Amino acid sequence: MYTPNYLNPSWDEYMDLLNWEARLVQEIEIHRRRRNWGEVAVLKREKQKVAIRRKCLKAALQRRKTSPMTI
Repeated sequence: MYTPNYLNPSWDEYMDLLNWEARLVQEIEIHRRRRNWGEVAVLKREKQKVAIRRKCLKAALQRRKTSPMTI
């Protein structure tokens, strides 16, 4: 599983996580229509993990934007 860099976050990493979450939503819908409930459960757990990482990365980006630069 992909782990973003929370110390030096970038918007590209945030967008990658957002796209990954969207792909998981699509796959969940596909497996739900096929009534493959075991795979739906696995994908939902993975989506939760990605959503948490995305929220943490967003907070890191906001913190970086508001904190003063130190060299």
